[in-house]
Parts: sequence; C-alpha cells; structure tokens
Amino acid sequence: MLDIALLDSTTYRIAAAIICITCLFYSTMMRKRNRIRNRLFLLLVIFTLIGCCTEPLSYLAISTPIPDTIKWIISYVCQMIYYITHYAMALILFLYIVSITGTAFKFSKGLRRLIVLPLILLEIMLLTNPFTELTFRITGKFTYGRGAGLYLAYAASVAYFLAGFLLLVKSWYVINGMKRVAMIYFMVLALTGALVQLFFPQVKCELLCEAIGLSGILIMIEKDDDRMDSQSEAYNRSAFVQDVTAFFKLGRAFKAVCIRIEDLDNYRKLFGYERIDKLVAQIADFLMDNKKETYAYRTGVEVFYLLCTDYSDEDIRALVDRITERFDRTWEYEGSSIRLDTRILVADCPGQFSSINDIFLLDSSSLDGTEKKILIGSDLDFLVRKIEVEKAIGRGISDKKFSYLYTPVYSMDGLKIKLAHMTLKLQDEILGVIPTREFMEVAEGTGFIDEIQYKIIEEVCRFLSYGVDKSDMQMDFVFVPIMSATVIKNEFVKNVKNIVDHYGIDPSLIAFVLKESYAIYAREAMSQMMSSFVSYGIRMYISEYEAGFLGLNTLVNYEFEGVILDIRSIYETDNDNMDNADIVLQNRVNMIIQLKKNVVLSGIDSRLLYDKMLKVPINYAEGDFLSPTITKNELQNRFWHGEHLVITKDGVERLEEDE
Repeated sequence: MLDIALLDSTTYRIAAAIICITCLFYSTMMRKRNRIRNRLFLLLVIFTLIGCCTEPLSYLAISTPIPDTIKWIISYVCQMIYYITHYAMALILFLYIVSITGTAFKFSKGLRRLIVLPLILLEIMLLTNPFTELTFRITGKFTYGRGAGLYLAYAASVAYFLAGFLLLVKSWYVINGMKRVAMIYFMVLALTGALVQLFFPQVKCELLCEAIGLSGILIMIEKDDDRMDSQSEAYNRSAFVQDVTAFFKLGRAFKAVCIRIEDLDNYRKLFGYERIDKLVAQIADFLMDNKKETYAYRTGVEVFYLLCTDYSDEDIRALVDRITERFDRTWEYEGSSIRLDTRILVADCPGQFSSINDIFLLDSSSLDGTEKKILIGSDLDFLVRKIEVEKAIGRGISDKKFSYLYTPVYSMDGLKIKLAHMTLKLQDEILGVIPTREFMEVAEGTGFIDEIQYKIIEEVCRFLSYGVDKSDMQMDFVFVPIMSATVIKNEFVKNVKNIVDHYGIDPSLIAFVLKESYAIYAREAMSQMMSSFVSYGIRMYISEYEAGFLGLNTLVNYEFEGVILDIRSIYETDNDNMDNADIVLQNRVNMIIQLKKNVVLSGIDSRLLYDKMLKVPINYAEGDFLSPTITKNELQNRFWHGEHLVITKDGVERLEEDE
C-alpha cells in the first residue's frame, strides 16, 4: 500500500536535493574571490544535500531484499549522518554571517572556543546516542522518535540563529540593501521550516526551505557581478569604497597596497584596447593569487589596490617584494613582451589614513618629488601632511580661522602707498601657520577652493565698501588673487558681479590677478572671463609671467592692465649668475612696457633686491623689505596718513603725507 506521508516527505527532499545540486554546479562555475565565505556557503549546501539524501537512501535500503541487520545498520547510520550534519548548519550559518559582515577579527580565541562548544557537546551527545538515546530513539521496526536531547539541539540552533541575526543587524551598514534582504529572507525561511517541522513532525519541509533560501543567497550574495570589474575580474571601485568604508566603521586595521602602473595607458595606445585588457586580466590574476586572504581591486585604468587584513610587517614586505619581482619581469601576451613601470604605495590604516578619501590620495597624488618605486611607512609622510592640511582647511572654514591680510603696494613716484595686495593666512591650532601655497594646492585638490575664493572676494568687497568708498582713503585698487584655474567657470563671472553689486562698490577698485600658467588649463575660458570683467569695470593683471604659456603674440590678445613680476624668483633661479638674472629681469620688464602695460614688481624682500629694482622702469613695487603683510586696520591707517617711504642706508623710513 502506498504511503502518502512517505511520498510527500521524499518529494520534498528530492526537490531540495535538486536545488542544492544546482547551487553546487552554479557555485563551481563562479570565481571564488572570498575563499572562506565561499567554503562556508558550500558547506551549508553540501550538508543540506546530505540531509536530503539520508532518508530516501534509508527507505531505499529498507525496501530492498537484504538482511534486516544490514537494513538496521544503513537506517541507523543515515539517521546519525542526518543529525551530525544538521546540527552543524546553525553554527556554519552564524560563521557565514560573521564572514559577510567582516567581524571575525572581533572574536578572541576564547570566545571562538565558547561559540563552538555547544556544537561539540551536541555532537558528543549524538555519537553516544546508541547507548543513551538522548537524540533519537527506536520506536518500531526501522522507525525513530525524538529524544530529549533533540530539543537541546533546537535550543542551540535558535541561539546561533539569534546571535547571527543580531550580528547582522549590528553590522547593517557593511552589506548593501539587496544582500540584506536576501540574508534576512533566507534566515526567516529556514526558521519557518524548522518551526513547522518542530511542531508538525509529519511535515518534512525544513530542508526544502533551507535549499530555497540557499539558492537566494547564491544569487544575491555569492554572485558578485555588481562588484566585479568586467575587464580584469578583480573587484571594482564601488566594491573598494564599500569594503574600505566597512573596515573603518568596524574599526578593523588593514594595509592598503596601491599598485600604480605608470605607463599602461601608453601601451594601450600602442597595442590597442583589446590586447591591453587581456594583459590587465593577467595582472589581476597574479594579484589575486595569494596564499593569505587578500582582496584585489581595480579602481582606475592604471591602478590596482590590495586590502590586506591580518598581515604582519614581514608579510607585507614579502607581498610587496613578490609584486615588485613580478613587475621587474616582462608580461608575455601573443608574442609581445611588455615591461611595465610601477610604483607601489603601502598605507597603514587607520594608523596613517583614516578615510576612503585619504586612501585615494595614494593613486591620485603626484610622486614627482621622489624616485622611489616602493613607498611605505614614513615615505608617505607627505601624503599624511596633505591630509592634515585638508583637515586644517576644514577647521579654518568652519571655525573662521582664516586671516585676510594685505601687502601695501607703493608707487615708484615717491614710494607713496597706492594699492594693496590681498593675501590669505591660515593659522591652525594644531599645525600652526600653514604656507599659503601649500594649503591652496590642497584646497584645489579637495574642492575647498571655490568656497575659499568666494570668501576672499566677499571679504575684499566688504572692506572696500566700508573702508574705502565711505572714507577719504586714497586707494586706487586692491589686487585680489584668483586662487586656481579650476574656479574659471561660466558661473564665476556672474557670481562675482552679484557680490560686487550686493556691496555696492566701484568695480574698478578690484584688480583680479591670474597666474600665467592658468592658460594651460583654460586658455579660451580665461580670455572670455578677462573680457567680461574688463567690460564690467574690474581690472585684470597677470602674475608669475615667464612668457612660457602666453607668448608675446598671444599676450597682446588678452585684455589686462598690467603684469606682476616676482623679482625674488628671477634671482633665485639664477642665484649663481646675477648678471644673467639682471638681463632676464630687464627683458621681461621691457617687453611688458612695449605692450604699454603696468609693471608691478613683487618679492622685494631685501635691500639687494630693492637696488636691483631701481635699475628697471616699473610702476609699482611690493615686498617684505618695503612692508610686510598687515591687517586691514593697519592698512587703513597708512592710507589715511598718506604713507610714503624713504630708503636710507639704515633701512626703510615711513613718513606721513606732510612729512
């Protein structure tokens, strides 16, 4: 007579077994980047598959014409195997959650032993079952019933389940939304199947629920297509950002190894995209082939990263040496030998770098100042300094720590004070005074530059509206530096006009200063901007002019009023040949005069440079020898008193208008 209950039970298990076999097949086809996590997943699938096979095998043996003794042995062994594997699944699930959340490093050896202890006790109880019948007992011919120990196993499984769920919730930010849903769905499905089978033993749905849940995990978590770089099959930039952010939030220490391939783009132009993409795949294969658990990422066209956890300094050194040795040899592809030039940078995180933006400095920062191929430890101090300066800029903006100072500019007609040159100073409470050039370079690379630029313009307009327009100061105008070529945008002219109109000042009181080198990045935009400002009434000057980017023929097409030459840089360049520096200075001044433009000589920081200044026909002069930078209140006093200078053999004497 057909046993309907047996048929239903077998049908459930066969369906679950088919799902498990499909998961195993699909999993073996995928690249296993996270070995530990993948092995845990495979264990879950294999144990579920074993559980699916034990009961049908037992019934098959019972129905065959073999001696009852053998039937009893097969039946009992199948029962034992089912419980041995099934007891372990709750712990394996917990370990799998630990793996996907990356929290294994938080578990001490003692805690790990404590976590495994319940499973060990349950397995011992199971192995002694032939004598104690604590787990299951014989209730009839080839039939079994539950023992008291089985409920202890359910209690342990619930404990593992709840611990895993709490860990998942606590580490919610580590995995993305879809993977959270998949994990929760599997856990709820497995729990539902277990509870149904606990209270209704005749309904054998637990294994089927687990198999379906595992297939969901396979698709949503084990399948890493959304994290893969299609060309190299390493992880992509998005995965790198997600994993690094998770490490920092978890407080996990790691080493970030950046491999910069300096000339890969040149080879791509030479050999074509397809061949170089195959080479990139070779490089990725090599970087992913490590004995220790290492995560490999391709974050840019010529940039790979390795994230190394649980690596000692010796391990890192060995890894770097291995990479260096491989890149010292050629890469072979389709008969071509290619030798790649690389730089390797190793950052200790969070010791040196404590954010994803900090780490990206490894591949984006210029290394022109060093010939080293491997930068590690103190070699990265220049990047650490850049990070500290960036933080200081943030503090300076939020806490209003920027000082707006002015350098007096004197006319060559009696050395009377006529103009002022606005300058910015940052004195940080941690780093102290930061040189302007240094923090401006950092600000340009981090996006602070626009905010700083507009703050400078607003500060100057505020000063001019109250300190000049509404007083009897005889100031012609103020030099306002444009801090970077990146601010030269379409909306810049409009925003500046709005600020000037808001404060109601005469536009001719402002003279914007542009570096000649900006023409490299924005020649057309620079020309259009200068024309717009000149037509509005704002003056335009060019600084750091060396006739390198704007030749004489180009220079005449720009609408500007004058040029600022730095006499100090001219003489520092030709420090060993003062006569040659004299010629350079004379030639540049003469060329500007031929264009009928004003000449402003800056950097007059010594008596020697002042004497050199007297030999050339200029309009204005500034420098520390004549006057250091001062506050706007000091500047106002000097203009109100009509300051002029007298240079004596003892130095500079400051006199008021009537003196």
